[in-house]
Amino acid sequence: MLPCLAAAALLAAAPVHAQTFPERPLRMIVPFAPGGIADIVARIVGQKMSEILGQTVVIDNRAGAGGAIAGETVAKARPDGYTILLCSSSVAVINPLLAATTPYDPQRDFAPVSLVSYAPFVLVVHPSSPLHNVRDLIASARAKPGAITFGSAGMGSASHLVGEVFKSAAKIDLTHVPYKGTALAANALLAGELQLSFDSITAALPHLKSGRLRALGITSRKASALAPDIPTVSDSGVPGFEGITWQGMCAPAATPRPVMQVLSKSVIGAVKSPDVVQRFATLAVEPVGNSPDEFRAFIKSEHARWSKAIREAGIKAK
Repeated sequence: MLPCLAAAALLAAAPVHAQTFPERPLRMIVPFAPGGIADIVARIVGQKMSEILGQTVVIDNRAGAGGAIAGETVAKARPDGYTILLCSSSVAVINPLLAATTPYDPQRDFAPVSLVSYAPFVLVVHPSSPLHNVRDLIASARAKPGAITFGSAGMGSASHLVGEVFKSAAKIDLTHVPYKGTALAANALLAGELQLSFDSITAALPHLKSGRLRALGITSRKASALAPDIPTVSDSGVPGFEGITWQGMCAPAATPRPVMQVLSKSVIGAVKSPDVVQRFATLAVEPVGNSPDEFRAFIKSEHARWSKAIREAGIKAK
């Protein structure tokens, strides 16, 4: 009898908790050091969420171990909505696929709240390149398989994996040249040592505006408002192609659905507010904001996309 009464009390208390949530400050775990794009996105969204929820959202940077420290912190947190995670594409999908073991399982331990923002890559070449669009690239690569090189920030980096996804989708062979970091890969392309690369839109735009690089295509499904003159790869001979990095918000698994709805509404309200949209534009990221179910489906599709790229590239877990 007593267990039944206890269960009934918990069920009765759940709606009350949701109605009063949040009653104290929230903590947003950010798996990156202060100052980077992801951290800035977190702080912009956190500030606006504070205004919407009427409670402070405290940013807690837990960088290190490829996001494992932050991921484990949230996975073990009490599922009451007061601890949330800025769950990026690397933390929620790519790094767990590349690591032999992780202290958390993103599909088991996280409850997706909302997709916050995304940033496409830009397929860029040196201005002296004879390639002027994606169709030129595909034709040239099919004529001479493996002759065209593309650089990346390293084996298993996002810039490497998006190249592998592109190779598979376009049914071509390109030779991957890994560098130790984004800066070295960018310098090699600018010096004409590489033939192309997939650069983040943030890094690519200044070079495109100065004429030091030329864009062949952008990797989002639709043209970017940040670079509307660059055609999508999908519309340039590789239908359906997409390869992006993103930031989202997740909570611990088992967080009550009513609380999840409050969190999701606050994130959506934050990223769709005009001042946040404007600030995101300065960072070259696109705002999204969607439901927990939509975000969960998105993460599932991203897992399938990147796991296929890792498998086909023969990248082994470390």
